Amino acid sequence: MSAENEIRPRNRTARAAVIGNPASARLDAAVGNCFPGLELDVRNLDGRFFPGLLFRVVAAPVAPLPGTPLNEGGARLVVVDWQNDPMLPERSTEPWVVALLAQLSGDVGNTLSRGRWYLQWVEQGGKRISCLQPDGQPWDGKWVWRFLRSLVPDEPLAIGLVNRDAPTPQAVIELHGYRRRYTTPDGVISPVFEPGELTQSLCNPWQHDFRDCACYYWASNHPDVVLGESSANVDGQPEDATTALTYLDWLRRDRTPAGEVAAPDTRTAARPDQIDHFEINQRWQELNFVIGGREIGAVYTPPKPDHAKPYASAEALVDALENELAPMEMTLAIEYLYSLFSLRSVAEAPADRWPTLPDDLLAVRQSLTLVAVSEMTHLRWVNQLLWELGAAGFYPPGRHYTPVVRHSRHGPIGLHGLHQPALRVLDPQALQAYIRVERPGGPLDRAYARCVATLEQPQYPRHLYELAVKIDTDGVQHWERFKDMHNTLARYFQATPLPYLRHIRLGHPKETAAALETYEALVAELRKAYADEAQHNFAGAQLAISRSRALMTALNAEAEALAARGIGIPFFSVP
Repeated sequence: MSAENEIRPRNRTARAAVIGNPASARLDAAVGNCFPGLELDVRNLDGRFFPGLLFRVVAAPVAPLPGTPLNEGGARLVVVDWQNDPMLPERSTEPWVVALLAQLSGDVGNTLSRGRWYLQWVEQGGKRISCLQPDGQPWDGKWVWRFLRSLVPDEPLAIGLVNRDAPTPQAVIELHGYRRRYTTPDGVISPVFEPGELTQSLCNPWQHDFRDCACYYWASNHPDVVLGESSANVDGQPEDATTALTYLDWLRRDRTPAGEVAAPDTRTAARPDQIDHFEINQRWQELNFVIGGREIGAVYTPPKPDHAKPYASAEALVDALENELAPMEMTLAIEYLYSLFSLRSVAEAPADRWPTLPDDLLAVRQSLTLVAVSEMTHLRWVNQLLWELGAAGFYPPGRHYTPVVRHSRHGPIGLHGLHQPALRVLDPQALQAYIRVERPGGPLDRAYARCVATLEQPQYPRHLYELAVKIDTDGVQHWERFKDMHNTLARYFQATPLPYLRHIRLGHPKETAAALETYEALVAELRKAYADEAQHNFAGAQLAISRSRALMTALNAEAEALAARGIGIPFFSVP
């Protein structure tokens, strides 16, 4: 194999003596940005884009101090640094290296070492990008940095530099070379970068950045609101119902029990009572660890592991998936959709008497829709488990995979009468029923835990175990969402009638015939999509999925129209 076609490992970083690096770790997987923050400031990589030179991206100040030059923005040359550059070995015979070394080690290098030299233009592939705007003013550093990010390695590159301290315009110094590759062939950072160079421009102290960055930036490292610490009962649930449902501001200044009050609705309202920048430098260690959305104290007692008992055989697993879990997912999705349509629309909310009701309805409707969609996703995943088990030869003799898209036929659905199917309006009793069925550690949770325990055994394909884990862990989010819905609507429970509900009755099949026909067509398209996917007919499956989405949209419109007239769709009347 030739050197240029040689296969080389790119995970040398993972193979280094660094505890915690997975086998897939690569340098380009590092978390970096240009704000700056996180692991590294990627602008520092491009500071050495050209061999022998070190630049710094400079942002023009919004309000320059007296005496500050007005042309600060751009890519400023910091130092001529050719002596130990691996791209410029002194014994090289490459013509471009010889020519560039002669410039940087001679008069050109001496000239560039005096004054404020900035990048004037870059040119590659016959295209020149100017660092000046059409009016002659310099582009800000953030734009020049974007220009540098567009350069590609291994192609000839020319740059022009100009001294902005010169009293009169001077000739541009032109240099020729190649854009640097920032990693070695082994995937390790180039040795031209000094220790600490990639992180030297990060926030200092880091707590300042951490204080202001919300959960959508630091993700799980910085929650906005959390549930407070509380003691648990024998089922692992908080003993104090108020604590269980009260979200606290994680950055609250008052860390005593008196400060454990509900977080304000907006970041602006929460700001006065939060730890400030200089406070967090001294108190950041007081911020509680959060597990599962809840703060924990000095001593964390993990929940007892649920050692689920695997099914006795592959046949028992298939039977549970076909006759209990798949119909249960379909049944719950239908129940949740019926409850969704029982809610008033935002436009129907009596906001004159209940000013907060429109926003509360919007929030609950969104949450309930997400849970219903998630149940349909679970139904698809259960079907995938079934068709993959069939493809791997685990179906009982004489049987083969058939799509399971049906609700429970009768009585309490599976799992020893776990849940009584019913088309319910979203009153307090329905919410409690949904919280019970989705409760972590409950019968539904344990049923999927048995699937996980079964598929974890070595004879089953590994990816089926991972799929079962996804279904199992997703149920916790459903339970939390229903608790949030209960908490949101609790303020209206004492009113009669409930102001957030439509006056709805279960309709007759004849008066809801169009909606039921749409629903049956939707079920048929889903069956076809699953059957095609099982046969690897992905084109056919995609067509069926597209048709099912159109039918879902139509069914939603029909259901909302009927509900606005006080009529609920009798989904369970469909065979």
